[in-house]
Amino acid sequence: MNIMAEFIKIGNEITVKPKLEGISYELISNKVYDLEYDRMQGRSYLKENGDLNMPKKLYKLEEDNKFIKRVLSYFNSDNSGKTTGILLAGTKGTGKTMLSKRIALESNLPIIIVANDYPANKLTSFFKHFTTPVVVMFDEIEKNTYWWETKDLLGFLDGVEATSKKLVLMTCNKTDQIDDNFFDRCSRVRYFKEYKANSNSVFVRCMAEDKGIKNIDEVVNFIVEHMEVKSFDNISAFLDEVVLFEDIPLDKLAKDMNLSLNGVIRTGTNISNEDEIIEDLF
Repeated sequence: MNIMAEFIKIGNEITVKPKLEGISYELISNKVYDLEYDRMQGRSYLKENGDLNMPKKLYKLEEDNKFIKRVLSYFNSDNSGKTTGILLAGTKGTGKTMLSKRIALESNLPIIIVANDYPANKLTSFFKHFTTPVVVMFDEIEKNTYWWETKDLLGFLDGVEATSKKLVLMTCNKTDQIDDNFFDRCSRVRYFKEYKANSNSVFVRCMAEDKGIKNIDEVVNFIVEHMEVKSFDNISAFLDEVVLFEDIPLDKLAKDMNLSLNGVIRTGTNISNEDEIIEDLF
């Protein structure tokens, strides 16, 4: 037993070394922990959550690789402060969450995911006892202002009472819903990266090749030119439809799906009197 351990584990709950019965515990690099709050007892604790879910095949941009290297180089340098904040923005499915996970994993630090109902006004008091460097992750901060009030998040990012380094990763869908105090304050949020709706256009051909698309040029051009939100989910779903229903025109495939298209495309998909009509006879 390591008597110098900073944490103790009671059942499946991990907490910062109070005087409770339990086994000594050290946070594990690249292991995921959920930060939760027991309102009945008024205490914060960590719960083991396994590993970050990553896709079998990961499509990467060289620009993202350089961004990760830059963030971690600064964080690991002697010049970095106690808290390094990163805000990643963009439409759902454009890659911000995946980039956040990549940064977390490549840091080789314990990864703490803040539960959506965790009160942000408890963050500073919980983390001020840490001497172990950690990654702290917040997902879609603009949607959770009830529990994550701006003043509390900003106070946490200021890191006035911090005793260990924290790499704080935050994502949001819409920057216009984020308080202005998050921006142009590098001491709070040092790095900001925003993904546009068409950011994944560069991956379309690779994804189409992986799925064995036959008329690949036509399909890639259709997606790039006409699909408004080129999220990984949308691209992958549409390509699956192309594989399954080769005889259906691309515009008809897209119109029958939950997809928004740029412009009005007609390739003979309108119903006319000459179309085949199937009647149910009872």
